[in-house]
Amino acid sequence: MKLKKEKHQFGTVIILNEEDKFLKFIFGGNGDLYWSICFRNENHENYFVITKENYGVYRLFCQLYDDIENINVFDEEVPFYLETEEEKMAYLCERKTEIEQRKERYRLFNYANYNELFDKDNKTITWYSDETNHKVANILKIKREEDSFRIEFYIQPNIDDYDNDFNSGYYIPIRFRNSGSSYGPFNIVFMQMYNDMTQIDDTYDVGHQIHIEEYLYIEAKKLVKEK
Repeated sequence: MKLKKEKHQFGTVIILNEEDKFLKFIFGGNGDLYWSICFRNENHENYFVITKENYGVYRLFCQLYDDIENINVFDEEVPFYLETEEEKMAYLCERKTEIEQRKERYRLFNYANYNELFDKDNKTITWYSDETNHKVANILKIKREEDSFRIEFYIQPNIDDYDNDFNSGYYIPIRFRNSGSSYGPFNIVFMQMYNDMTQIDDTYDVGHQIHIEEYLYIEAKKLVKEK
């Protein structure tokens, strides 16, 4: 799995490449984030697998999954006007209790469609594209497996009188609105992941560093092939 970064007028396009498939991450001129899967030909399966072959990317998917599972979307910063350690500790204890209560309300009352977004039993994140109505929107599923993440894209049938989502035989996009998302505030988690991904080395750069986990993964694959 290769990672390539390209500059465009609104920021950085991040492209993951595996054989004839591409997984792209782009920040659009409308202020929203987009993921898309692209293909060289129409004979394909609509999924992309993230492995430890690029450990920096794999680690960010782990962080994304954990942040959504644990609803890590609330600010825990200590206000600047608290000066003593006692004041700060008291504030943090109170804030932690408040945050845990808010998280529980997300699970119990399905705030921000949380129970659609995260399926703990099946270890799956599901995001209906914010481009259009749920009934016709493209669907993204992120499935956590033993040592990888399976990124699946689905197209729904068109329905009369609905604004159908964008897609073709070579391209399926998913939109993450930063204002008015069906899953807000979880769009923040995806934006943070994108920002962090822009800091990962382009694997085509001279002097690209290989993480020890990448080396071990590649060596293990070689052993499997030799058997």
